[in-house]
Amino acid sequence: MKVLRIYYAHAICLYGTEPEKKELVLIREKIKDAEIINPANYPNRSMDFYLRLVDKCHIVVFSRLLGKVTAGVGKEVNHALKKGKDVYMLNEVSLIPIKSPVKYISRQSTIELYQEWLLQ
Repeated sequence: MKVLRIYYAHAICLYGTEPEKKELVLIREKIKDAEIINPANYPNRSMDFYLRLVDKCHIVVFSRLLGKVTAGVGKEVNHALKKGKDVYMLNEVSLIPIKSPVKYISRQSTIELYQEWLLQ
């Protein structure tokens, strides 16, 4: 039996945090019996490495940080869409199907947003 693999795209500053744990629980509740590929388990790799992980998955589920799509997440999401994969955006209670490329902030704006999030 083929195992459904989900790539969980989320901001680096969420790695190992309570919000990450809550999002993983929600993904598991909404999509049962799937293997979740969490980039947090592969620290300090290149974007090409993460895009290859996306290629090995069937679905991409992503979250926003303070309402914005961060640079790496945006690249992963748009790569998945280009490859014809199913993509869903997480909110607090559900998964929303995404069919069109997402707009995302620059790498510098992403770093600034991480700092803003950490100060909350």
